Amino acid sequence: MKKDLLVNTSGFILNILEKVLDADIEIKGKENIPKNHPRIFVANHLTRMEAMIVPYAIYDLVDKKVGVIADDSLFKTYFGSFLEELGAMRKSEPCRNNIMIGDLITGCKDWMIFPEGMMVKAKDITKEGEHFCVKIDDVCQKVHTGSAFFALSSQLLREDYFNNKIKNSKKFQRKYFIKECKEIQENETMIVPINITYSNLRTGKNFLTDMAIKFLDKISENFLEELEIEGNIALNSKITIQILKPISTKKILADIYDKELNHTKIINKYRYSLTHNFMTKIYKSLTINFDHIFTLTLFIYEKEKINKIYFKRILYLIANEIKMNCIYYNENLDEDIIKLVSYENFEPFESILNVAIKDEILSEMETEYVIHIENLMNLFTHHTIRLRNIMRVILNEVLIIEEVNDIVKKLINLSENEINEKLYKLLKKEEIYEYENDYAIHIDDEDLKPKNIGIPYSFENNDSNTCVITIHGFSSSPKEVLELSQFLHKKGLNVYAPRLKGHGTSPKDLKDTTWNDWYLSLSRAIALVTLKYKKIFIIGFSTGGLLALLSTKKCYPQIKGIICINSALHLNDIRIKTLLPALSFWNDLVVSFNANDYAKEYVDNVSENPELNYNKHYIKAIEQLDLLMTKTRKNIPKIQTPTFIIQAKNDPVVNPTSAYEIYEKIKSEKKEILMLDLDNHIIIKGENTKELFERIYLFLDTLEKEY
Repeated sequence: MKKDLLVNTSGFILNILEKVLDADIEIKGKENIPKNHPRIFVANHLTRMEAMIVPYAIYDLVDKKVGVIADDSLFKTYFGSFLEELGAMRKSEPCRNNIMIGDLITGCKDWMIFPEGMMVKAKDITKEGEHFCVKIDDVCQKVHTGSAFFALSSQLLREDYFNNKIKNSKKFQRKYFIKECKEIQENETMIVPINITYSNLRTGKNFLTDMAIKFLDKISENFLEELEIEGNIALNSKITIQILKPISTKKILADIYDKELNHTKIINKYRYSLTHNFMTKIYKSLTINFDHIFTLTLFIYEKEKINKIYFKRILYLIANEIKMNCIYYNENLDEDIIKLVSYENFEPFESILNVAIKDEILSEMETEYVIHIENLMNLFTHHTIRLRNIMRVILNEVLIIEEVNDIVKKLINLSENEINEKLYKLLKKEEIYEYENDYAIHIDDEDLKPKNIGIPYSFENNDSNTCVITIHGFSSSPKEVLELSQFLHKKGLNVYAPRLKGHGTSPKDLKDTTWNDWYLSLSRAIALVTLKYKKIFIIGFSTGGLLALLSTKKCYPQIKGIICINSALHLNDIRIKTLLPALSFWNDLVVSFNANDYAKEYVDNVSENPELNYNKHYIKAIEQLDLLMTKTRKNIPKIQTPTFIIQAKNDPVVNPTSAYEIYEKIKSEKKEILMLDLDNHIIIKGENTKELFERIYLFLDTLEKEY
């Protein structure tokens, strides 16, 4: 950003502003900013720092100052010099309106207005007839129409000027502070609505409160409240600035300009409907985040208690529906959200859950949450609501979004069985869609595998309530574990073989994935099978064995045991041990000299099973495998799940010490190790597998009977 705006400010304010302006800000809809037009930006208003951050962010995009009207009190603080540099104007400026209209006529400066007229700390917005109303301690205040007045006035005056209706140009210039050197902008004034959404709104002391207490003598409670909220937003939250499609003032005035009406009558005819129009766009364009769906679900759910697992599954379905309905949403509805239903901590859930428990909106039992709806609904006062009940602020914000409310109401009324069935179908659909999409992306790759190679599959047995998940290895596909899967199915077990992301398509696909992507593929498989079966076993081959070991992190007692076969904790391949570090160094070196053509992206792979395995290993993919090995080694001492470790003594790929290390370090009371006198890596295919498969089934059968 253009730090030159900060040059004239004091060291203290520079220190604060650098913290604020380095906040996690995402600007969406940049293409909606009209070029070469005078612009008036209109936005919702929750925090004081929006008067700095949003104009500053827009200035960085359009290279034109964006003025704001700020309360006089701000110009008496350290923020005053910064605001003046930015283009702010005091609220009490006697010629305020004419200066703003003049700026819009000439286009020399854009303006930003918050039509709500104040910080709406409770986000409590209602409608009275055709007018939006801001509720402050039960008192309704209509949204101001000043921004519509400025936009329409500037356009009417512009059209008067170019239609030679200005009788005294000198007087016109003086009235609107238009210097003679400035030209009237021919392009119309455009109104650009903006929605500002915060994710992870939280309370607690922070850098700004500490600085204020340290340097300022007299601090009001209201000011401290604002610093606590806004400091946490700047330091811990994400700010999404959603720029919406602009509104043409020329089109609004097209049918009435030539009629013999004065400006006041024209403006009064349109200012209210225009304000309602853009405020509707602003409120409806909220960026939905996980906090919203969590809080709204608690509000709409009619019972006092909700099952923990059922609650998470509903939230997952709601998040999916929101994404499918093209509603603006935050990336925390995408990133790793499968963890929400795969018995592992999903950070956005844990974060808002902690707030709910701290504020006594939820209390926790062994398998349920108790909802204290009266605490969620407590509005406190305008100046205390954000500190004492931030979830009510979050709720108010999303209550106005009818589409989201309808989604929650539809899903919340489904029975637990209906939820499970719907989630099962969704997860299956997600897996198939992911494969189809990945395959389509790489359809023109010369190394693309036949399509049947990478399709995930299942074998079902209605007489069994046990399911075995079989996981293939690095650069391979579900077909690699087909013989083992078929054997176990013939023994009466249900079997599910997922595809790890990046596999079963093209080597380039694997290049662009991470070890966490592979782990999330297994997480989805676990979530999926637990919707149908009571006892789960996980068998992983090679890299799949590492993922099986990592899966023990999941808080799901129905995972009864794991089997890892030739798990790649340590590799024998000399290319991995010596060539990979050298290639990584070489690539970094040539890139630094802008000689990218000399970079080595991959090494050739001569596989035991070229039908299934990729013929090349990309350096990036091998680096991810190395990270997975490191991650698994750290997790091994925490494993208490019954484990069967199988290893070929003369495996050319995996060092046999891997098996011994796993066996010695895991804390499982029941653990076995089987060293086979074999000299190949892919020991789960071809001849001589019957004895191995029988030993695997014996381990599973023994555990199944014990539980």
